[in-house]
Amino acid sequence: MSRHEPWVDQLSDFLDDELPDDERAAVESHLALCAECTATLAALRRVVAGASSLASRAPERDLWPGIALRMTGPARRVSFTLPQLAAASLLLATLSGGAVALFLSARDQNPGANAAVPAVDIVQPVESSLDGLALAVSVADAQYDAAVADLERALEGGRGRLDEITVSVVEQNLSIIDRAIAEARSALAADPSNGYLSGHLLEARRRKLDLLRRAAALTEAN
Repeated sequence: MSRHEPWVDQLSDFLDDELPDDERAAVESHLALCAECTATLAALRRVVAGASSLASRAPERDLWPGIALRMTGPARRVSFTLPQLAAASLLLATLSGGAVALFLSARDQNPGANAAVPAVDIVQPVESSLDGLALAVSVADAQYDAAVADLERALEGGRGRLDEITVSVVEQNLSIIDRAIAEARSALAADPSNGYLSGHLLEARRRKLDLLRRAAALTEAN
């Protein structure tokens, strides 16, 4: 895990002003010394500000009957906010794309270093941490593509139940994640047996599935 990840994970709550005073002070102290996390926070603010600046759209019909009906049933809670949704993809762009670029730069400066990186065997997917480097990304392609397709269909089917701000944030985040996946694939094409790069691609895919699940949950909660 990157040393920045625990701090980046707190940035959405920092923006929402939901951190306890001591944790907020710790984040502020870290930001004063860390250029990378400061840049991530600035990017997150731009995403949220851009989404918030979209013009509101008046409903095309009276929504109160549907609202009143939902008020009579059990409440459903969405456990994340727009900044939190945006933070997931910004974290990926920082940790995945950036790490791949740093790795390739270091590899070019020290070509012999590749010999120390173990190859990834082709095995069936199992529950494991990325540190094990025991998962072959290619094996999971069919299952991954099918899961993404199902979630994308669910999201598209419920798109009309989301407001423009939410749709904009989701689309921007998916675009960021897709770029990170493309960068990881490109790097692996040049070095297909590299376990380090395979781990980053696997993590990028996991984060895309997580974001799609969260977005699909929003359509069900609205």
